[in-house]
Amino acid sequence: MGGLVSVIVPTYRRPDRLERALDSIKAQSYRNIEIIVVDDNSPGDEYRRKTEDFIRQYPSSLPLRYVQMDENRGGAMARNRGIIEAEGVFITFLDDDDEYLPEKVEKQVDRFTNSHMGNLGLVYCQINFMDSRGKFRKMRAPVHARGNKDAMKKHMIRNLAPTSGLMIPKQVLDEVGGFADLLTGHEYELILRILGRGYQAEYNKEALVNMHYHTSGRISTSRKKIRGEKALFQIKKKYFYLVGGQVAKRVSYEHFMDLCKRYLRQNDRRASRLYLKKACRMDPLKIQTFLAYSGILADERMRRIKNRSGL
Repeated sequence: MGGLVSVIVPTYRRPDRLERALDSIKAQSYRNIEIIVVDDNSPGDEYRRKTEDFIRQYPSSLPLRYVQMDENRGGAMARNRGIIEAEGVFITFLDDDDEYLPEKVEKQVDRFTNSHMGNLGLVYCQINFMDSRGKFRKMRAPVHARGNKDAMKKHMIRNLAPTSGLMIPKQVLDEVGGFADLLTGHEYELILRILGRGYQAEYNKEALVNMHYHTSGRISTSRKKIRGEKALFQIKKKYFYLVGGQVAKRVSYEHFMDLCKRYLRQNDRRASRLYLKKACRMDPLKIQTFLAYSGILADERMRRIKNRSGL
């Protein structure tokens, strides 16, 4: 048996879905586990009361601790509270509306115990995307990276894994300081910080988590999300020296095109054109940008047609 694994489950306004998440932890083939449920509901509201009632009646075959936040702080801060409470050698996370497959913890612990890499700072896995009825939609496009430099370059371009796909030693989380209080990209920034400290990454190529979607999954265009993406980009720029000019250029270009799309969705054409021009300056032939922008306009036209028709 390997070391103790702490599974941190932040929960907010989903007491009806929490049972599936906890059942999937109880069903793990690896048994040296403690569960830490962090209730991020506001004290005194109906969701806090419902979560308290659920935890009180939930029959857990594994050690389970229930921790309440003093106020609603968001998932990142709730996870940090769980990290403080955790006694495990390894820490893994599970969102309250997702579920682990039975060998998730075992296979990730196995990566740590049998890896030939020194300084292994995180293991991540593949993800299944499920629809609102619990049916398989698709598998997340794989990002296979090992080591440090390879992982940093690939992570810069695309997030290695959502939070539920990670396993990280507690001493690494204690060293880097846990999750930052950002508007978006909490796990992305944490992975970036771990790799920036020189730690290695390893992956499980098989899907070990089912991630459930309860909306249409449309791109978020809120001003808050846009501010968050801009702030995250400034953080990324601090690590450009580690990945080289080509990767830095690609990350910058994709950021500008992403903001072009988000502002267009907000009908802010002036800001959309501004970021389109920024992208064009990085694309000498303009062919890539022309094709990308044509796709953005086509998507926007289709979205508006659907909205008018009530689809």
